[in-house]
This record gives sequence, C-alpha cells and structure tokens, in this order.
Amino acid sequence: MWGSPHRLAGLVPVITACVAAMLLSSAALAQEEPTEPRRIGVFGDSLADGLWIGLQRGLRRDARAGEIEQLSEVATGLANYVYRDISEKTRGQLEQGRYDVAVVMFGSNDIQGIRTGRGVFRFRSAGWEAVYRERVRDLITQLQTHGAEVYWTGLPVMRSTGYDANTVYLNAIFREEAEALGAIFVSTREASSDENGEYAAYLPNSRGAPRLMRDDDGIHFTMNGYARIAAPVVEAIQAGWDNPRPRPAPAVTETVMAEAVVEASEPEPQGLPAGWLDLSVNGQAYVCQPVGLDGQPLGASTASGAAGN
Repeated sequence: MWGSPHRLAGLVPVITACVAAMLLSSAALAQEEPTEPRRIGVFGDSLADGLWIGLQRGLRRDARAGEIEQLSEVATGLANYVYRDISEKTRGQLEQGRYDVAVVMFGSNDIQGIRTGRGVFRFRSAGWEAVYRERVRDLITQLQTHGAEVYWTGLPVMRSTGYDANTVYLNAIFREEAEALGAIFVSTREASSDENGEYAAYLPNSRGAPRLMRDDDGIHFTMNGYARIAAPVVEAIQAGWDNPRPRPAPAVTETVMAEAVVEASEPEPQGLPAGWLDLSVNGQAYVCQPVGLDGQPLGASTASGAAGN
C-alpha cells in the first residue's frame, strides 16, 4: 500500500516540512489574535448613551467583545467646553484604563457658538470650524495614542429640516477628520431613514415589521431605534476584527490653538457678546443669541452683528 521503503523514506522530509509549516502557521495566528476579549469604550453625548445599549445587544453573541463601558455624558459636546471640557474629561478617562475599541458619537448639542478665550465664534464661521476640527482631531488622537481603534459614528437623520442640514455639515467634518487620521467613520443616516432617505418615526425591524424607532423630540431613539443605528457600527467593528489592519501612527498636533489661525481674518469680541446667553434647555447646554419672531437679534445693539443658534 505505501510502496517501497525507499519511497516511504523520501516522503518523510515532505511530511516533516508540512507539519512544521502548520505549527508555524498556528503560532502566528495565536500571536495575531488577542488572548482576551476586546475592551470597548463608548464616548459621546446622550445619543451615545443609547448607542452604548445598542452595541451591547449587537455584540452580545460575539466572544471577542469584552466589557463595553459607557463613558458618555448627556448635554455635552465639542462646541461648549465652558460647560464640559471633553478633551480634559477624555484624558482623565483614559488614565483609568486602556480601550481596544473607542466608539465616539458627538454633535447633537454642537449647533451653537463656540466660546474661547477670545470670544464667541459664530456657528459655521471659519473660526468656528477651525476650532471644532481641532477638537475632533484632539479627541481622535488621544484615543489612538492610548491604543484604541476609533470608530466615529455620524449623526442620524433628524426630523427638523434645518437641524438635519446642520448635522449633515457636522458629519462631513467628522468623516474628513476621522479618515485623515486613520479612524473609521460609520454613517447612521441610512439606518435612520426610510427608503427615500427621509426621516421616519417608524422603520422596519430585522424581520421587516414596522416599529417605532424615534423619540418624540425627533432626535433621540427608542430601544429598537438604538439597536438599528448600532447595527452598522457593530458590522464595522466586527469587520475590523475579522481583517485587522495596521494601526496608524498617532498624529502630531500643533500646540498653537486653532482660533489663532483665523485671528487676522475673523476678529472676535472679547468675552461673551452683549445679548448672548449661557443656558440649558431640556438638559442641553448652549451658548447662543436670542432672536425675535422676525429673526432679528434681541438685546443690546452691540450684539446685532453676531449670529447665534
């Protein structure tokens, strides 16, 4: 059956080489695959709170997913660092432990002016965008420096057309900055809209049955809704685990504040402009300028040249 002794002897080196190759391959796979489940941190605002629950449901059967920690906080964002400095808060959170995966979702509270030491930058102004982009880069870089694979989750479709247009603007910033730094941007607009790409309170679940997905405010979600927008994030995370990629080197950021870049072209008043307010509405913090029914600013005339949201 096996042939002559000479022929069998000739097969020994071949068999030995194959076994050795299999052992080396197994050893390499063992080195590539983490021996412990991945630790996941969810950073962001009130939308991230719900996303955290959706991720728990979506990853509960994946043995590679370890602890999923809620590190988000309602009424926070990247615009109002007077209310809560997210950069400082994140730095403190990362000092408490390392995360293999960081899921980030900010922006629902950021359609407002940015107050810095030089004054208030109007929403969507050149100065505002420069500061905001710097804060996005700072957050991604902090997370990457501590070893996390960053998945920046975009804002969903909103009921208010004006609010929705502003979230599209913010999503473009998130995507550009995330991809420039080697992070993953995950869109939720498709998961939060109907077949025409429009806002819909009721959307089909995984079985095709219509379910209430949105809260009464047209911004937040029900539990079914959070599971729905978490699905593309879960898919992106699992794809990253299935096909690991080299981690990008953390970006080296400038120490000069971004508002200094636009200082000459867009001077801002010192302090909070007359007529502007620091306030909280339904738990959301804002720096804004009141306007009347005719759209004209209220308050002192010195604030008339500023625009607020």
